[in-house]
Amino acid sequence: MGYWILMKRYKLILVITSILFGSMLQAQSTINSPYSRFGLGELHGKNVNANIKGMGGISIGMNNSTLVNPGNPASYAVFDSLALVLEAGLVANIVSLKTDQFTENSQSATLSYVLLGFPINKWWKTSMGIMPYSKIGYNVNIDIDMSEYDFTNILNELEGEGGINRIYWGNAFNIGKNLRLGVDASYLFGNGSRNSTILFLDSLNIYGTKLEASTRAGGFIFDYGIQYDVHIGEKDVLTLGLIYANKWNLNATRKSLATTITGGYYEIVEETKDTIQFIPEEKGSLVIPTTFGIGAVYKRTGNWLVGVDFEWQKWSEFGGFGVPDTLENTLRVAVGGEFMPDHTSISSLFKRMTYRGGARYGQTYVSANGNQINEFGISFGVSFPMKKSKTTIDLGLELGQRGTTKDNLIQENFFNVNFGVSIQEHWFYKRKYN
Repeated sequence: MGYWILMKRYKLILVITSILFGSMLQAQSTINSPYSRFGLGELHGKNVNANIKGMGGISIGMNNSTLVNPGNPASYAVFDSLALVLEAGLVANIVSLKTDQFTENSQSATLSYVLLGFPINKWWKTSMGIMPYSKIGYNVNIDIDMSEYDFTNILNELEGEGGINRIYWGNAFNIGKNLRLGVDASYLFGNGSRNSTILFLDSLNIYGTKLEASTRAGGFIFDYGIQYDVHIGEKDVLTLGLIYANKWNLNATRKSLATTITGGYYEIVEETKDTIQFIPEEKGSLVIPTTFGIGAVYKRTGNWLVGVDFEWQKWSEFGGFGVPDTLENTLRVAVGGEFMPDHTSISSLFKRMTYRGGARYGQTYVSANGNQINEFGISFGVSFPMKKSKTTIDLGLELGQRGTTKDNLIQENFFNVNFGVSIQEHWFYKRKYN
């Protein structure tokens, strides 16, 4: 009887996971960020969980038996040897785009991750999941005043959508009591389109130009992680973490179509007049750069923790189809922590809840008009435990800013709501009685 109950549970988890995976794969890019026009788009790191987001994104030194943390694959090794963990999350964004002359608001919501973790045996644990790697989503109109040249004004319409998803399979191993090693094998796949249209608004005698380009990519990358515990007293533990990924190439194909057009503005129907260039398919590769990160978490078991992350990526290595790009190296710094008043309390929900806070600063790979685009955010979070189980509902809130309004650039003010559910159940045991 125990066997059939276990098999039913396996089938249930497979059905739930398949539905969530399918929803994730079908989700379209819904962000609105002009800076996603560059490189691979707006990057999404592996520190995706709603509770980690509530701590500023610290993940390299983080580990918890009820947490699937792809931010460092070595963290899987602390999974309970008798339990399975399933996590899923949603993210909702409110973004305000601001320049010296205008302000525009947008909202979006999408499934953000599906993660699964379980034991192979006491010293070997595994995890798998899906999450975004990058997203492209923008629609920008640039008005060019040509009056000083006694020429008609020009409108440049820029729009793009798409992105790259990540499916990973990770394994972690306990090497002795305090050392853990882990590796993630990730398959990146997706496509992005970027279109540019130049229109001469005040002249019917000059044809416009339209360029439609798309790129599809796919391939494997590998990430490695280490964690080491230093025990300080009976309850305090300092965990040191390290992550590394070497440079990888993704297989890619691209196609493009450049045409001359009329219309497309002032309610005039767009009409193609001629083809300038057509490239049906070109094969090549995209470079995914080297990553290195270090982190540390100091915690008092069952009560509180504080941590810090430093992560660096060499995006100056990035290029596509044999042509180097002009991206900058990136840096991410995050600090945060959590506090649980009384994890043994059975009477007060507020004492059993976990409260979080953090902050992050990042130098993105985008440089525009001589300015590297930076971002920062402050975050808060809370977990609501369910009675008589280890299931939690996690909420993370983040308020931040990206870019600047100086030098005719765009400043993005964003508010992110991260909602997650973490389910842990003991599945791997033998029943003594039927």
